[in-house]
Amino acid sequence: MKLLMQLVCMLALLLFSFSASATTMCSTSDVMLTDVQLVPEIQVDPFPNAPATSIPPVAASECVGLLAGNDKPAASGSNIGEYGNGLLNGEVQGPGNPDGSLSPYNTLFDPFYNENDPTDPLAFDGTEGYNPDLVFIEPSDLQDWDGDTNKTDPGWVYLGKDEGGFDYATTGDGPGKINIGDVVDIDFSCAVGAIGNGCTSGTWSVMPDFDIATQLFDLFGEGVFDHLAFVFKTGNVDDTDKGSDFAIYDFNFNTLLGGGLDLTMPYNLGGTFDLGTTFGDKGISHISVWARDPVFFKNIPEPNSSLLILLGVALLVLRFKSKHSLL
Repeated sequence: MKLLMQLVCMLALLLFSFSASATTMCSTSDVMLTDVQLVPEIQVDPFPNAPATSIPPVAASECVGLLAGNDKPAASGSNIGEYGNGLLNGEVQGPGNPDGSLSPYNTLFDPFYNENDPTDPLAFDGTEGYNPDLVFIEPSDLQDWDGDTNKTDPGWVYLGKDEGGFDYATTGDGPGKINIGDVVDIDFSCAVGAIGNGCTSGTWSVMPDFDIATQLFDLFGEGVFDHLAFVFKTGNVDDTDKGSDFAIYDFNFNTLLGGGLDLTMPYNLGGTFDLGTTFGDKGISHISVWARDPVFFKNIPEPNSSLLILLGVALLVLRFKSKHSLL
């Protein structure tokens, strides 16, 4: 009888643990991609309508959460994806009931956090190994913004936040600073209520200008972006949680849809979100949006194939003329 009681108690604890964890874990199907459309050269009043080309629904590539506290800090200053500029670029979480994964070290997004070396947990040059638990991107995706041959920059650009209306961020410094709202339209529409007022589900769309790459070329080179991340934040999820929580969902376009997207071209994107289960039917207080600039089109683009063909033809012509010269 004693053994039976012990087994019953263990089973009850396991069930309780599973139930508790099930309410505090994100699911990639919380956020879906349902529309992908190459941006037409001329768009006729597209905002805030979702893109028109439907695809079979695709879940987010990866998610992390629930994470305690707030998704702070957002990127500031130049906001071009530099290491340590914003939460997704490895900056330590700001105040607000952190759970230890983002403060005092950003163990999820700092590519150089080394849990095996507590006396020197940050190896800025990567010689002690990259963060084995780095989420969303790989060490090979890191970029070298300062030109010191050490790739330290994750490349996440903060686009802005919706708290009942989307507030766009800026990117770049000085005369070259650009309001992101001038090159892309981002919209969240709730099925019930509004962001910050009872919303748990709805639709989203991200719709860039046709010439967004040209407008941002001086900052980012030829590429548009290869990752899109949404941060959904709520208040208390359950009675035992004394702080707010958030979850982050990433779409990796290097692999989504078979990796068949041309990342030098802009796409209208749209989909759905439903955080009702993950957030225990608590309303969404805000949604932050980040995009990642691809490393392989950074700053100096490779010559395209047509230019290479023209160069080859020119060399052949010169060679022909030199062989048939009268001199």
